[in-house]
Amino acid sequence: MSVFALATLPPGTAAAAVPGDAHAAPGDVTVTPLWFDVATGPDGAHRCTIEGDLYRPSGASAATPVPAILSTNGFGTSKDVLAGTGAMLAAQGYAALMYSGLGFGGSTCKVSLDNPEWDGRAAQQLVSFLGGATGIAYTDPALEVPAAPVDFIQADQRGAPDHRLDHDPRVGMLGGSYGGAVQFAAAATDPRIDTIVPMITWNDLSYSLSPDGAVGPAGRSKGGTGATKSTWATAFAAMGGLSPGVKGYLADPSRALPCPNLADAACPALGASLAQGFAGAEETAFLQSTSVADYIDRVRVPVLLMQAQRDSLFDLQEATATYRGLKERGVEVSMMWHYRGHAGGDPRPGEFDEKAPDRETQYLVSRYMDWFDRHLKGEPVPSAPEFSWYRDWISYTGSSEPAYGTAASLDDAATLIPFPITPGAQPVHSGPDAAPPKAATWTSEPLTGHLEQVGAPQVTLNASGVSAATPTDGAVLFVTVHDVAPDGTAVRVGNTVPTRVTSDTTVGVTVPGAVHRFEPGHRLQVTVAGAAEGFRSGLVPRDVSVTVTGLELPVAGGAR
Repeated sequence: MSVFALATLPPGTAAAAVPGDAHAAPGDVTVTPLWFDVATGPDGAHRCTIEGDLYRPSGASAATPVPAILSTNGFGTSKDVLAGTGAMLAAQGYAALMYSGLGFGGSTCKVSLDNPEWDGRAAQQLVSFLGGATGIAYTDPALEVPAAPVDFIQADQRGAPDHRLDHDPRVGMLGGSYGGAVQFAAAATDPRIDTIVPMITWNDLSYSLSPDGAVGPAGRSKGGTGATKSTWATAFAAMGGLSPGVKGYLADPSRALPCPNLADAACPALGASLAQGFAGAEETAFLQSTSVADYIDRVRVPVLLMQAQRDSLFDLQEATATYRGLKERGVEVSMMWHYRGHAGGDPRPGEFDEKAPDRETQYLVSRYMDWFDRHLKGEPVPSAPEFSWYRDWISYTGSSEPAYGTAASLDDAATLIPFPITPGAQPVHSGPDAAPPKAATWTSEPLTGHLEQVGAPQVTLNASGVSAATPTDGAVLFVTVHDVAPDGTAVRVGNTVPTRVTSDTTVGVTVPGAVHRFEPGHRLQVTVAGAAEGFRSGLVPRDVSVTVTGLELPVAGGAR
């Protein structure tokens, strides 16, 4: 399964459909394959075909209409991975339109990285279809047989009758990773969308692919910082380019050039980031244009953020930046940190089964279904805590709900506590010849009790011996926090983050957030290395004198 997928096709659900031929899924859910003719691009003049499956609940009719959920796939996959989700939503009384995003599956045009002017506009026309508009949907891929207008989806009755929008359904969006970011693009483009649930997705794609712990996501205004995640940047290019297959490129050779199946600016941006080791100003500008950090002022609907504590691509800082940005603007937002995301290991029981989501036994599913019931159906569902996080040291059976800690807000969950660490300068070698296992370390005294970390550690370090004319020539330092047991065994806590220095400086580094329980007798340890697995190292060999002068850890309860 692609690490970008939200769900995979469950055995025994919707089989491959004959074009235009409705068929039944389990529970008397009717699934109708459809093809949509949409106008996208900055001027709305670029025609694309989108493939989708419409899941209709049993009993949904013009007399008894139901709200709708719109969802698209993760990067490199298609609508087919969402079959289990579509069937589950329909069984819960929602019409569900699962579609392949632009450039994926049987949908045409190039992958535009969830740009509002492309993917947002495409989703906007699917919303119109759900609201009863005609001339958009067809029952055949040749777009020759128009589909009947939808009459079983509930119309939005908010506002005075003379101020209501045309073809306005009660509709929310759901999806993960690439299918999460598109929800921001759609909500920023279309005011008819009522609520969204983005999972394991980005705030600022320039941070995702070229992070710098001294800058962080949201509000980055310049390039020349951090280090490129070489593994993920390469994966983006490869998976995007391979998605159409030979058949797709033969059908539309224009998708091959100048950047295979990706927006024209994507290949230069990814290529330059890999070559120079970081996203420069031009690359940053392009990547930010596809990020909610760039247009967050336009997102005004209730948002439930779900982000993974173990995710090497989109870390907790991404959701945290979006959460804070929405709260500052008065938008209703809740955030849930669950266990597993991209390359995050095996899922924990009772969290979320990608093949067969179940509201009764999987806590993530129950949370987002409660959210939809409250915001789309208007049901009196009790509000869940604004912020919650998964604790992997809690034992439970069935749903993972008992493993979650809760707080009234992110700021109420933990308090930053300073921890004294061993003083002194240590040498760190940065450059293409640096070895990831070689790192300098600074360690605290043994802890006298349990300590629960919830959030992002703050590390202050001094770097000297660096004099670089440009960021390309700078030293790259990779910072990590570890939990060291009495026997010396060290466990990494959260992700490693780089920072790039070009001169003698003091740097405040935000290490990506994590949830972890430190045991009595264990020590906190900060490591600084000149290379890290999965990242592009500095291009110029540099010997840097590093001193870690401060470590603050967000501690639940504020005690240690």
